[in-house]
Amino acid sequence: MSERRAATSEHDAMGGPPAARRSPPAELRFIGFRLGSETFLIDIMAVRQIVPYKGSTPVPAAPSFVEGVIVAGDQAVPVIDVHARLMPQHTDIAQEPLVVLTHTPAGTIGLKVDDVRRIVTLTPQALLPAPATIRGIRGDSLVAIAPQDNEVFLVLDVDALLTSHEQEQLEGLRT
Repeated sequence: MSERRAATSEHDAMGGPPAARRSPPAELRFIGFRLGSETFLIDIMAVRQIVPYKGSTPVPAAPSFVEGVIVAGDQAVPVIDVHARLMPQHTDIAQEPLVVLTHTPAGTIGLKVDDVRRIVTLTPQALLPAPATIRGIRGDSLVAIAPQDNEVFLVLDVDALLTSHEQEQLEGLRT
């Protein structure tokens, strides 16, 4: 195999030129939302829209983790109460929750949160690995801890908030 063909094969097989894979982004941008007194971060690129929560409509026979659906534009979007899911021991409920519409492998879902705080920009070096003993908030959804100034942010992988079985259940609702 020629060198040019070998380089092309590596490029095709690995999804990009080798130099591009090695250099991490200089900055990462997140949306910060609050659940109780804790601030969580999710990748800003997963966020489609933030809307006021005005209640959701329960759907008969929907999976138990789905609170209900809301209509966003021309789409019915399942809503997951993230507060109840990640922090069931905390009963303080927000007066005016918001819904963060996100892109996931299961399609668009709404994450009901207490409040959306701000955009947070961090370097990859600022992210500390989540201790193995607490990674299981919900599967492997807690991916990092990010201290900044006087705050500690909990970084979530929005794609891991739902198990693969739950994602399949949501996909079943759409068909």
